[in-house]
This record gives sequence, structure tokens and C-alpha cells, in this order.
Amino acid sequence: MNKIHNKSAFQRSRRQIIAVVMAVFLFLFIATLATIYTLSYRELYQENQDMLEAYIDQYRENGNPSEVRGSESDPEDTLPEQNELPAEDTFPEQNELPAEDTLPEQNELPAEDTFPDQSKLPDENNLPSHDAARYLLSSFYSVAFDEDGSVSSVDPGSGTLYTEEQLSAAAKELLETGREQGTYGNFIYCIDTEKSYTLVVLMDNTLISDSFTTLFRNTLILGAVMVVLLFVCAIALARWIIRPLEESDRRQRQFISDAGHELKTPVSVVEANAELLKREIGSNKWLDNIRFESNRMAGLVSELLSLLRTERESPPMESLDFSRLVLGGVLPFESVAFDLGRELNDQIADGITICGNASLLNQLVSILIDNALSHSAGEGQITIKLCQEKGGIVLTVSNPGFIPEQDRTEIFSRFYRGDATRNDTGHYGLGLTIAKNIVAEHRGEIQVICADGLVSFFVRFPEEKKKRHNNSFTLFM
Repeated sequence: MNKIHNKSAFQRSRRQIIAVVMAVFLFLFIATLATIYTLSYRELYQENQDMLEAYIDQYRENGNPSEVRGSESDPEDTLPEQNELPAEDTFPEQNELPAEDTLPEQNELPAEDTFPDQSKLPDENNLPSHDAARYLLSSFYSVAFDEDGSVSSVDPGSGTLYTEEQLSAAAKELLETGREQGTYGNFIYCIDTEKSYTLVVLMDNTLISDSFTTLFRNTLILGAVMVVLLFVCAIALARWIIRPLEESDRRQRQFISDAGHELKTPVSVVEANAELLKREIGSNKWLDNIRFESNRMAGLVSELLSLLRTERESPPMESLDFSRLVLGGVLPFESVAFDLGRELNDQIADGITICGNASLLNQLVSILIDNALSHSAGEGQITIKLCQEKGGIVLTVSNPGFIPEQDRTEIFSRFYRGDATRNDTGHYGLGLTIAKNIVAEHRGEIQVICADGLVSFFVRFPEEKKKRHNNSFTLFM
């Protein structure tokens, strides 16, 4: 079964590309939308305030517009009374209507010279301007208060939407706010304070508000559709960007696999021949050099193949006694630690179980302890600690030493060695990469922390959750 490590890495890269593309688009879309609507609202608000100022100027000059209209002749007075309608006998008889043959023919239409002269039509320059037209079409309402705060006059406008009582109550409420201008429900208002009166002018802003709401709603709907389309395009773009990297990674791994298997046989032959030659001619420094380098090459090939296995194969999982496994991994290194003058201090809690692969977990423990022995600095113990904390199992391997901060993010990369002193340890910069792959295979996390003169590798595995299914236990992470 193919491994998912590399696929998950590329999937994370694709998700990051999609996230960046969507974040940039949403930021630009929201910023553009907010800018357009903010500027438009401010411009309309200022225009409405200017019209309110114009109304106030006219009020100062002419007084209450409703009173001026009321002083003019009422057109209703000129309408005839019901009893003054003409009698039915005054209407013309049907037989007195002109005959059809007396109507003018189509070709008897007036001559062109009888049409009004175009030069006598109103000039475009004499038509009202846009602002003047808006002013004439707008609905204004005003309430004037005298010096003692009582209502002296009300202009209910040309419509019948609001009564004088409603306008007076709204005006009193606006006076209590203490603000000279602003919005109130569907109104935009302005307050003018004079020596003898205080005038509250309101303008109906319902149509503009509804237009803004409709435009905003349609923009959001169209924006949502564009977000969906962009998301689909971002997925295709991410796949297109990542595809060459996936192909390059696949070829690189295939090359390492082929090279490792091709080198394995000749290295084994060289090592076997060197061993036979030693039996014939005895000890020889040149032969010892051949055997030493052959062993190093065999170790490198073995680590390369181990790395490929951890990256390309999904091993079988089973419930294990992790405490016994870690303790068994520590024992082989006690003699090595004694030869190096080190002391192993194991603090392993009993009864900790984990669902995993015994071979890989044993390799993980060996890598971490071997790394601690190889790179310890100064005096101090090497501590191997295993415990169960809330929500997980924690394995810690600590040794005296220090890793520069810039190396801590790269230490798990392939063939990475932070300094030249690590070249003589017999390691090739693959051990921690293999360890990271093993931890990832078990859905865990690994990190390195340097504090108090110690380098500590923390491995955290999620708590095992089992569910009985078909007489077997299946791990759900």
C-alpha cells in the first residue's frame, strides 16, 4: 500500500495555495466593496445635507412652505358644484355628431410648416440641473420650535405619509440627542438654531436606502458566485502548480530506490571479499580501510532503503505494550553508553499500550537514543522518559548539548547536518528524517526543544481509541 506522507505534504501545499488565492481575492473584494460603498454613501450623504441646507435657506427667506401653499388659491374652490353640472339635454345628440365622411383624410394632415418651430422649444441649458431636479423631487418635512420649546409650525410636505403629531414627536426626539445632523430611521435630518426659533428639517431617504440595499444584496450574490468559481479555478491552479513538484519528487525517490538496490549487491560483495582476504593475509591497514568504508557504504544504503520504506509503505498496525518495547530498545545501548562514558537514565511508566508497528517503533527508539549518544556534549545523563498524559502518550529523549535555533527547523530534513563535527559520527543525516516519518505514520508529532543545557526530543502519540468491529480492533485517529 502506498504511503500517504508525501501525498499529504503535497495536499497541504495545494491547500495553502488555495487558501492564499482565496484570501487575497476575498480581501480585495471586501476592500473594494467597502471603499465603493463608503465613498458613495458619503457623497450621497453630503448631497442630501446640502439639499437640507438649501431648504433651511428657503425657510429663512419665505417661511413655512406649507403655509405659503395654504395662502394661495385652492384649486378645489374653482371646481363646479355637483348641482352646477350641465343638464343632460345640453349634451349633443348622437345624430348630430359629424359624419365619418366629413373627417379629414390621412393625406389631409397639417403641413410640416404648421408644426411648432424647433427653435422655439426650451433650450437644454434652461432645463433644471441634476441637483435642482433632485431637490424638487425630494420630500422635505420640517418642525419649528419657538424659544420655550413648543411647536410653532409644521411642514408635513406634499404627501400624507406622516401626520404632524408623528413629525413633532420625531423632531423632539432628535433635539434631545444634541446632534445637529445625521440619520433617523429612513430620514436624514439637519437642525438649524436661530435666535427666535429652532428648525428640524427631515428628508425622506427611503428610495435611496432601498436602492443601496438592493445593490448591496445583488453584489453579495454575484460575489458569492464569483467566490465559488474562483475556488474551482484555485483548485485547478494549485494542482497545475504542484504537479511538476510531485513528478520531480517521484523521480527522485525512484532514483534513490534504484540506486540503493543497485549499490546493495556490490557493497555486500566487497565486504564479503574483504573478509575472505583478511582470513588469508591477516591484518592489513589498507584492508582495514576497505572494510571500514565498505561498512559505511552499507550503512548508508541501509538507511536509504529504510527511508524509502517509511515513505512508501503502510505497515500493519497492532496493539502493543509500548512500555516493554521502549525498555527493550534501551537495553542494547547500555554497553555503548558505558564505552562512551555516558549513563542512561530510563523513566518508563508501566502498562502503556499503543496501536502501531513494533518494528518501526523499535527503530524510532533506537534512532533517538543513538542520536542522543552521538551528539551529547559535556557531562550529564541521557534520559529516556515514557509517560501517558492527558490526551496522548509522550516519549522524551534528552541529552546534554545545544542546537542552534536556525538548525531546529531543518534538523528533520534529509541529509541535513548542522555542523562539520557531526560528519565523523557515522551518521548521514537520515536518522531523524526516518524518525519523523515513523511518527507521522502513527499520527504523532515530534519536536526538539533546547532548554537548561539539554536537547530534548519530544514525541507525542494520540491516545489510542479502539472500536470492536468484526472481532478485531480498528484504530481510529
